[in-house]
Amino acid sequence: MADCYYCKYAYKYASEITYGLACFAEIRNKKTLKIMSVGCGPCTELAAVDYLKEKGVLNYEKLQYRGIDPLGNVWRRIWSDIKEYFGNGINFYQKDILELVDIITRHSWVPDVLIFQYVFSDMYKNSSTIEINQFIDKLATFLNACGEKPIYILCNDINLSKAYNGGREFFDALESKISNPKIVRRMHFNNNNKDRHFEYGDEYKRNCLIFDDIPDEIRKAYNPFDSCASAQILIKKEQKEVIG
Repeated sequence: MADCYYCKYAYKYASEITYGLACFAEIRNKKTLKIMSVGCGPCTELAAVDYLKEKGVLNYEKLQYRGIDPLGNVWRRIWSDIKEYFGNGINFYQKDILELVDIITRHSWVPDVLIFQYVFSDMYKNSSTIEINQFIDKLATFLNACGEKPIYILCNDINLSKAYNGGREFFDALESKISNPKIVRRMHFNNNNKDRHFEYGDEYKRNCLIFDDIPDEIRKAYNPFDSCASAQILIKKEQKEVIG
């Protein structure tokens, strides 16, 4: 399962996150970059982070990463490789996604960037709408209480509504619960595989893969996606103003 998932989806998912993270200009010069990924799976967002570091877009000296996913037994081999590659600062929590809030609301470790990579569509398949909305409420309460620094939220998922087993509406549900001050941007990619796609916010100028050096044996065995096609919401939860 891990091999099939990674070989088919990683090139696309990592590329989509690269486009999204590049929009967060303010994180570029953070010396210590703290990232939390909810439902991290094989951590395709770390490929994006590493690529942006190599290209000089991100200039961190230290990376702290927290990945949360209940299927640790599936991804354990990939997680081990990731820890070996990135070194110290990488931690994984084999927890159900709905338990996320119980971890982060302790305020002992507050991320700079919070990533939801194809999470809401998966939650919609496996959890009730009530549970998801309770999760969103708790998450928003946490974000609204963290005013000591800006937090950047990037949700990347299928550009489909709940009516088509997507869950794009949860993007807007989360955004509506996050209090001002905030900056919000909605984005989508042109979908090469469909004649029509939902115009969710603005369209990226390109939808080509960033990670396009795909070996022939991978193409033949797994038929990976050849372009980006997701919808995204990018939110900057601003630091609270200090009065007085």
